[in-house]
Amino acid sequence: MHYMIAIDGGGTKTRFVLFRQDGQVLYELLLPGSDPLDIGVEQSRSLLLEGIGRIAAQSPGPISGIYAGVAGLYYFSDFFGRDMCAELGCDHFRIETDGRNMISCELTHKEDGCCLIVGTGCGTWIRRQEGDVFTHTGGWGYLADSQGSGYWLGREIVRAVCRAFDGRGEETLLSGLLQRETGLAMPDCIPPLYAGGRAKFASLAHLVFEGRRMGDRVCQRILDQGAEFLAELIWVAGGFFDAPFSVVMGGGIAANFPEYVELIRAKCPPKANIIPAEAPPVFGAAVEAMHLCGIELPEDFRTVFLRSLRK
Repeated sequence: MHYMIAIDGGGTKTRFVLFRQDGQVLYELLLPGSDPLDIGVEQSRSLLLEGIGRIAAQSPGPISGIYAGVAGLYYFSDFFGRDMCAELGCDHFRIETDGRNMISCELTHKEDGCCLIVGTGCGTWIRRQEGDVFTHTGGWGYLADSQGSGYWLGREIVRAVCRAFDGRGEETLLSGLLQRETGLAMPDCIPPLYAGGRAKFASLAHLVFEGRRMGDRVCQRILDQGAEFLAELIWVAGGFFDAPFSVVMGGGIAANFPEYVELIRAKCPPKANIIPAEAPPVFGAAVEAMHLCGIELPEDFRTVFLRSLRK
């Protein structure tokens, strides 16, 4: 029996799963976000090694392979790969950005397509077998390129509240919603928001959906603009495909707010087949771990894995 570890690392949390080759999940671990653009390369590496060590200790036998998809790793994958392979002494170990996790959680390992990640951050990854294409559009980090993401929505909420407070912007229900969320009125709510960083801003995103349902025009404009930014990524991705193509859409914001998915879908090219992710991205990491070890997926692998995975 082979035992493997699948890892999905994002800006808010990192999920580690120990599983058998038949798909049975044996142990799970949740740690904070591991995006090196957020917390730095050394802290990200330490967090991942800690998680791998803790979960490997629960395995009934040797670990055959480890696959890790981590947000922000596009810039550091060579360093992480060399460094961590030596430390782990694992023959079948691969660490890269998290785009393949999302694609493989709904498409087969070799099926062409792309994904749109809408969580704390956002970005689109494109996979095409011809020419061995695996590339991205958007996703250049939250300071440069986060439009439409949970962080961006949270930032736009705070921006709208600040502008209304100053008299520069339109009155909005977001002012009261933000005060209810933080327990503080303007301007006292600002320091703890900054202290919480990107994840704190992203945690505010639900307020804009609440405000939209209450008929707030500012909330509607924010969500329309966010959907436009995200659909733009899919229009660019469409240039890699001559025929209709699949887009797996996932991430915390997409999973929790289907109305946002529909706003984005309405602005995407007609040949884009939007597939809301039903499996979590860590399942895609498990698919990739199996492939890495050269093990064919059993027919019921998905069913067994998801049934034994904590929700």
